[in-house]
Amino acid sequence: MTDVSQRVKEALEERARQQHEQQWWNFIQGYPLNILFPATVKSKDDDDSSKKKKLKTSKDIINARLLENGILFEDLQSLPQLQVGVAQVMENLNRTGCFESIEIEIGKSGDPEHPHSLEVLLKEKNWYSLYIGGGFKHEGLEETLNSPTKIPKAQFECSATFPNVTGHLDQTQMKYTVDQTSTSSLYLSHERPLYAWFADDQSSMVESLLALPRGSQYSLGFRAVLDSYDYEWTRSYKEYQRYVACRLDNSGQVHRPDMAPGYYWGLDWQLSLRDILPRKHPELPYACSASHEIVALSGPNLTHSLSFEVRTNGEYLDNRFQPTHGLDWFTKMEVAGPPGDVGFAKAQGGASIHIPLTEEGTVAIHGSCATGFLQMLDFKGMCKPPTISDRFFVGGPMSLRGFLPAGIGPRSTSGISASGVSPGGDSLGGTFYYTASLSASLAVPGVLGQYGVRGFSFVNVGTLVATTDGIPLHTILNSTRTSVGAGISAATPMGRFEATYAWPLRYGPRDVRRNLQFGFGFNFG
Repeated sequence: MTDVSQRVKEALEERARQQHEQQWWNFIQGYPLNILFPATVKSKDDDDSSKKKKLKTSKDIINARLLENGILFEDLQSLPQLQVGVAQVMENLNRTGCFESIEIEIGKSGDPEHPHSLEVLLKEKNWYSLYIGGGFKHEGLEETLNSPTKIPKAQFECSATFPNVTGHLDQTQMKYTVDQTSTSSLYLSHERPLYAWFADDQSSMVESLLALPRGSQYSLGFRAVLDSYDYEWTRSYKEYQRYVACRLDNSGQVHRPDMAPGYYWGLDWQLSLRDILPRKHPELPYACSASHEIVALSGPNLTHSLSFEVRTNGEYLDNRFQPTHGLDWFTKMEVAGPPGDVGFAKAQGGASIHIPLTEEGTVAIHGSCATGFLQMLDFKGMCKPPTISDRFFVGGPMSLRGFLPAGIGPRSTSGISASGVSPGGDSLGGTFYYTASLSASLAVPGVLGQYGVRGFSFVNVGTLVATTDGIPLHTILNSTRTSVGAGISAATPMGRFEATYAWPLRYGPRDVRRNLQFGFGFNFG
């Protein structure tokens, strides 16, 4: 009898606790706040006389970021809405890399009409930071993951970063790297909010920019790069690049557009001097170890291009790297011409859709597709055709599973490269491609499922062709490759990782296939 009485008592206490929590939540939901504008921005060290230093960061840009992330000054706003806005501001400011810590507090303003105020406490990083270390070169990493003989290129890196020098959340960076083959690269960049490039902070242009929904986050940056890219494993050449570039975008501090957090648009201008060098023969100092097609395409060229790119980057997905619901898409357009000596128009685009079959998203189906087209522009004889580096290359776990990177499409007529290194012969790239995928995924039960690991099965189709006569439908259909398979994927803080086993069903005699593959990317593919 005592046990029954005790259980009834515990049930009543639990019910009372739940009712209390619900009443408290309802109170918080309906509790309005009226925040005084502007927020108080000061250094976190102001209260410590031994560490007191002047705040470099512009207070205007901090208040602009508060407004742009949903803080309603001098208007009624519920506490949960304010919490969401504060979290977005914290993430936005942390991403600038200018602060060691950020605190946002709600306090009393002393104004009876706006009784609450925001206080932003910033602990700024040192005006410079140095890094000396090592790692693996990103270019060519996917090939090494899927090759039994190729190993990643290790590199030594030395860099200096100067954050927030002007007080507008800008960043200047200098980086030098050298890899295990003694190939070096140099990277210089400076980037700051677009409005901060104007000398007069009170100009009408500055006011117009800051009045936009994300005006203080529009960024204008410049960079100069000396680098080299090793394509010897698939194309039997290296490409040396020396270029200067300018980028206007909506978020700033984005090395690659597909790595940007959320919706991204960017306009890029680039002037590049490129030099394609065929692989050297290991024994004959003046001979090339590459197919005659690669040798014919080698040499220097000057490329002057303008490109525009838009990506949703998971903005409309429930999980960017492991989605079960939503839509994602991207598009990129590029035009190259004078004063460069290469002329072309290039368009790419793709989309993916994810539909849950259960309320929890335990089972979901996924569809994705991508396409691209490259067209020569001679500008009345002033420009030559696009180089091999401007063409498309298809294959790999995040593109067309069951085939190696650059594993399909046109290849050198010799069948293999002169040294026999490039599998299937040197890949020559194409001017039109498409890929499509249909898959079904299932959350893995147990501990792995708690970390977002999913198993999936898939069907992949795609092709890559080289044509100067538009898009010949019959050639595309006749050359389409297909594969089926299964795999396992996981969302990591750095991106999406997957391991798959694929069976190519339709392929060409010189396609480079591989069943077991490992892939890493920033978007679902």
